[in-house]
Amino acid sequence: MSQLAWARLLIVLGLVAVLTACAGQRSVDRQGAAESTANIGAEYLRQGDNERAQTAFERALTYDRDNFTANWGMAVVSDRMNAAQAAQRYFEDTLAIRDLPAVYNSYAAFLCRHDQPDRGVENFRYALAADSAIDRADTLANAGLCLARADKRDQAADYFEQALAIDGEQATALTQMAEIAYHERHYMRARAFIERADSATQLSRDQLRLAADIERALDDPAAARAYMTRYSSARPADPSSTSERETSQP
Repeated sequence: MSQLAWARLLIVLGLVAVLTACAGQRSVDRQGAAESTANIGAEYLRQGDNERAQTAFERALTYDRDNFTANWGMAVVSDRMNAAQAAQRYFEDTLAIRDLPAVYNSYAAFLCRHDQPDRGVENFRYALAADSAIDRADTLANAGLCLARADKRDQAADYFEQALAIDGEQATALTQMAEIAYHERHYMRARAFIERADSATQLSRDQLRLAADIERALDDPAAARAYMTRYSSARPADPSSTSERETSQP
């Protein structure tokens, strides 16, 4: 090969190297822009500003379609805005990118709220890979709550008992076990669970009413009145369990 040909080849290779480096830099820049924008969306999500969160997540996905935070954020915001099909698609996309226990927990809670308890419990089982014992207890309690809402109380009780074996103060498991025991007319057992729950967390209005009902069943009107006094000053109940709220967003 002549010296001129070698020189031309070196010039071409140099241009290719420069273009490759530029393309790589653009790729890194787009990924960084996607993550920064998705983090802004996550902050809007925590503030309850769903429209701004959605706008930020959608912009992040124009930079990087596989951004984990943006996909998870779109799953949560779509669910909040009653776009269930879109939410399910984004949850599945998120898990395809990174199958973290927290995402399985979030997706499972979504499935339970949308009348898919069996798939919900299956995803809660995947979420049990979490390192934290408290997270595993919350996951078991959420699985039990999913089954309880589907009127599968016996199966639900098994999950609540497993949760309490890990964390004896798991509030969702305690209050749900109190309700199950009350409906089975095991009133002393129900009282024991609701008193443990009352020590572990602030009872909601529905839970205070349950506590009053338990005391009436045990023929203790004074204790029932005390719970109803608290009921009158309590805020309306939250439809989600504590653990569901903690894991429902990126």
